[in-house]
Amino acid sequence: MAGICALGLYARTLAPGLTWAHSGSDGGDFLAAALTGGVPHPSGYPTYQLLLRAAIALFPGDPARMGNWLSAACAAGAVALLAALAQRMLAAWSRNGPAQVGLVATAAALTWAASPILWGQAVITEVYTLNALALVVLLMLLWRWHEATVAGQPDWPWLAGAGLTLGLGLGNHLSLGLILPGAAAWLWSGRREAGRSLAGSVLAAAVGLALGLSVYAYLPWAAAASPPINWEDPRTIQDFWRLVSGQIYRGLVFGVPWAYLPGRLAAWMSEALRQFGGPWGALLVLAGLWRIDRHDHAWWRATGLIVLAYSVYAVAYNTPDSFVYLIPAWCAAALWLAAGLDWLLDAVPAALSRRFGAGGKGSLASRTLSAALLALLLLVPVISAVRFWPENDLTREHEASQFVTEALASAAPRAVILTAGDDTTFALWYAVYGLGQRPDVAVVNVNLIMFDWYRRTLAERHPDLGAAMDNVSRPQLDRFLTAVAAERPLYRTDELNTALPGLVEERVGVLVRLSKPADK
Repeated sequence: MAGICALGLYARTLAPGLTWAHSGSDGGDFLAAALTGGVPHPSGYPTYQLLLRAAIALFPGDPARMGNWLSAACAAGAVALLAALAQRMLAAWSRNGPAQVGLVATAAALTWAASPILWGQAVITEVYTLNALALVVLLMLLWRWHEATVAGQPDWPWLAGAGLTLGLGLGNHLSLGLILPGAAAWLWSGRREAGRSLAGSVLAAAVGLALGLSVYAYLPWAAAASPPINWEDPRTIQDFWRLVSGQIYRGLVFGVPWAYLPGRLAAWMSEALRQFGGPWGALLVLAGLWRIDRHDHAWWRATGLIVLAYSVYAVAYNTPDSFVYLIPAWCAAALWLAAGLDWLLDAVPAALSRRFGAGGKGSLASRTLSAALLALLLLVPVISAVRFWPENDLTREHEASQFVTEALASAAPRAVILTAGDDTTFALWYAVYGLGQRPDVAVVNVNLIMFDWYRRTLAERHPDLGAAMDNVSRPQLDRFLTAVAAERPLYRTDELNTALPGLVEERVGVLVRLSKPADK
């Protein structure tokens, strides 16, 4: 039920097509790579690319909308599985009945579904909801491993599945590796129940991990076809490693200057307070964390390490959109919320019954109060949905698609359009290379032209630009632009931060025409 409700929420607010909303500019790159059989920006995201290609092949009408639907389906799947995991967790020690536990788990999962960050990523084309799904699958497999060890049943299939999921998940987003400290702590806590089987189960997990990581073989295979989207051109071991390790982004990891850390921590606190409806929701999360500690300290430690690892990474990652890395942290916190809601449902009726002498927990007054509390608990996700609807409803969001339409309509035949930002670059890549609109147009990102792989890709796609790009680096970009302007109509979408000697500018719709004075 939780997954169906979440999917309905996302379907009602889904972006109609290509969008830049919610820091979603990368969607154009992913879509262009999927449509051309290419390689998107580091780390290449092979698992996501294969799923996106399959989704587009099954429903080819509108690739961008299909990419949005893929995100919604992954998020809804994560919500459904989280509800099932929360129910299993609570059933291990809750004093409430199975029906009550099920409703509590559903309420907690739906509150996470309506949290602003997960919801925001569920309605655009991005990798983060698939990352959330992989995380919840891992948590469920680890929990089932624990159940198997306690029951004396074979436990290796659960860890083998966890290894496979981790490998495939790392093929979607490398940040999934941040679950490892929590997972290691959980396995260590269960070593006695697992006994001698633990070593064999860990070996099975390693085999599953290797099998999952084999998805990265897709990247050199795709690059071998020389597609128009071919980041790092990973046909050699060196280029492959540069891509999958995200070399060009390494400086961003723990790259926030010390002076900005207080502001980052304040932003983390602000996000934490609003994820589950406000301060009262945060208090229930903390109450749940306390209750989990009382009943299952090992799970408390494992989930706590997950929240800590993702929080540190997000706070220290030096980009303005690093808040999306907190989705797994809020996923673990949703389990705490489930425990907090369960405690509320258990403690309040009992306390009031004792205070007013209305009988024990099974009395009519207590049952009536419990039923009223259950109804109120189901309002928790509704309140979040109402609160965050305006910022996550993208049904009327057309900025990116309108830009593409106007830019291609404004460009003269054989135009070269210069870009600098991710939003304009990836949107035009999607239209020109992915959808095949205006095949006479070349889209050139001036920040990438210093890289050999990018110049090779451009030369293969646009041979007439190859000679102008020989020996070009960023300091010589002005010479390249001057040479191109002499042969083809030249436009820009963004500020280029480079001198343009001998070229004059003229606004043409959403573009700026660059030309020599004699051409005017």
